Amino acid sequence: MTPMSGALDWLAVGDVAEERTADGVAILGGGAARLAAHAAALGVRAALVAKLGEDDAGRHVRDALARLKVELKWMRTAPGMRTTVWHQPDGHAGDRRVDRGADLALRLDELPPVSLTAALTVVSGYSLSVEPARSAALGALTMARARRSHSALLLEADLLWWTNARITRRVLEPALRAADSVALQATDALALFGPVAGREALRMIAEMGPRLVYLTQTDGSVLLRDANRVYTCPAAAVARDRYAGPAAFWAGLVQRAAPRKAAIDSVGYAQSVRRAGARL
Repeated sequence: MTPMSGALDWLAVGDVAEERTADGVAILGGGAARLAAHAAALGVRAALVAKLGEDDAGRHVRDALARLKVELKWMRTAPGMRTTVWHQPDGHAGDRRVDRGADLALRLDELPPVSLTAALTVVSGYSLSVEPARSAALGALTMARARRSHSALLLEADLLWWTNARITRRVLEPALRAADSVALQATDALALFGPVAGREALRMIAEMGPRLVYLTQTDGSVLLRDANRVYTCPAAAVARDRYAGPAAFWAGLVQRAAPRKAAIDSVGYAQSVRRAGARL
């Protein structure tokens, strides 16, 4: 069954952007968009629900996603708005800049109908930063059960903290309660809990609701908490694209791998990715 027939493996909801690296190269940006791109590369039938601006950047992003075979039936264009542009989001806070745009204008009533079948609904945490995207992101997570879908959250607390420190914990808590699994980076754990050990961060996240917690540590290794058990998945180096590991983990779950195997395989995939994002 193809995505256009009404069934999907993966429904990604949230942010899409143009990202500009330190050397000025424009690549595909936004957590939801990058997750969907990796999922498609792994053979997953993935659709992206997001909003682009009415500009050249938006057209380039749409073309890149189409080349990667991401289903764009629910990709919308916001008249009169610009596409969001990120400048060095993976850098130090002082080097980051975001020109906010259309992706944060996604509305709850623009989500696909509940009748759409999807094995996984994954939401990017940055979309929780402001309304109306916050309601759309939370709605997507809560609607996942009606779709009989595994609900997943890419935490992105570091980006949320950087853009709006006051509300980070408050907006994440309902999303964590609604998520079956969550993925985060060591920088996200630091933003939320301060300098705690990885296993302690896993425990604190799990207490908020998710059964599966996937934590990428600073050396590239992964800690996975599955209920009350914690597994370590070593890595040879830090991944070049921080979205690659979580995407491969969730792709493994969609393809019915056991969580521990999905985590181990995800580290291998993340190590194989040679550059961050697709060039626009």
